[in-house]
Amino acid sequence: MPLYHYRASDPSGNIVQGTLEAREERQVVLHLQQGGLIPLRIGTEEAKPGGWQLSLKWARVRRVSPGEVVHFTNELAALLKAGLPLERSLQALLEVTGGKGMKAVISQVLRDLQAGKSLSEALSRHRAFSPLYVSLVQAGETGGFLEVALARLGEYLKTVSEFRSYLTTALIYPMILACVGSLSVVFMLVYVVPRFESFFKEMGQTLFWSTSLLLSFSNAFRAYWWVGGMLAGVAALILIRLLRTPKGQMTVDRAKLRAPLVGDLTKRISAAFFAKTLGTLLNNGVPLVAALRVVTTSVPNRYMAKALEGVQSEVEKGQPLSAMLKKVGLLPELFLQMVAIGEETGHLGEMLLAAADSLEGDARSAVRRLMALMEPVLILTMSLVVAFIIVSLLMPILNLYEISF
Repeated sequence: MPLYHYRASDPSGNIVQGTLEAREERQVVLHLQQGGLIPLRIGTEEAKPGGWQLSLKWARVRRVSPGEVVHFTNELAALLKAGLPLERSLQALLEVTGGKGMKAVISQVLRDLQAGKSLSEALSRHRAFSPLYVSLVQAGETGGFLEVALARLGEYLKTVSEFRSYLTTALIYPMILACVGSLSVVFMLVYVVPRFESFFKEMGQTLFWSTSLLLSFSNAFRAYWWVGGMLAGVAALILIRLLRTPKGQMTVDRAKLRAPLVGDLTKRISAAFFAKTLGTLLNNGVPLVAALRVVTTSVPNRYMAKALEGVQSEVEKGQPLSAMLKKVGLLPELFLQMVAIGEETGHLGEMLLAAADSLEGDARSAVRRLMALMEPVLILTMSLVVAFIIVSLLMPILNLYEISF
């Protein structure tokens, strides 16, 4: 459905702006009128008249960050636990929320509640809240434990966010090291080696093979660097276009699972997200089959997520979850054993969360080992390249020194 951007006025004359998904503009008008608002202007992203350019810029700037969603969830759970009604809690959050994007979302959710919608229905209309989030809220509403579901959801989102941040942060130092080393080699090839070349020509002696190779490579690099840049740009463009297609994404994610060193780490990370999400859903009262419909969206590897989609239909037919996961053939053996134990004891949710914690710990250890391996390899590689350049440049000079004596 298209995303409509609207500008409306409330009975007090205050201007309200926001976004809403609907099949047609008439539904947006009806929704605003039901919420007690007077529509002033409505448009879509496809329609770009001059008056809407500022509105679209406003919509882009005011995105809701994952941190804001975590804060909103924890604060709402605390207010509900304190005994405040849902609408009063949202009004309180609306007053204290600083982010304009989150403030617009809360304002829209409040209007949807006043129009008779449930909280899960209101949240499902905003992209900031994932299907997992909406499913947990819906389970809490149905079971009468909304504040508990929100509290667990806040813990889950915080844990997942911290884990993703850890994985991203772990790659920063090796990336910086590789970039600095590469720039150093390029600097020597472009500025240092050419200055020695003119000196070697004046010497008039036969150069060593390593020096000749270095000079030839430096000349080729300076003369045809633009060819390498073009090839790199074309390769990057092809990769970007490939990653934008479902087939390309599937191919890349499949390669990640089969890659040496990285493959086992990818499996552990994907299994950790799967176990954490499914365990959280089950502990909040969501039935297993319904939870499996949502859980594949949390798996970061698309190839594994696709393979797990068939598990839900088999479980719905009465097949045990552990046996179906084993058929997938992409999950760690310890995780499968813990799932089987959880099914046998009737504590599948708790066992999945325990397995998620174990897998997360293993993934952190694997990342630390991989980084510990990458750093000396990068340093050694760059050192050998720089040493080759320096030795190749010094050998003719030392040879000339020996001849003069």
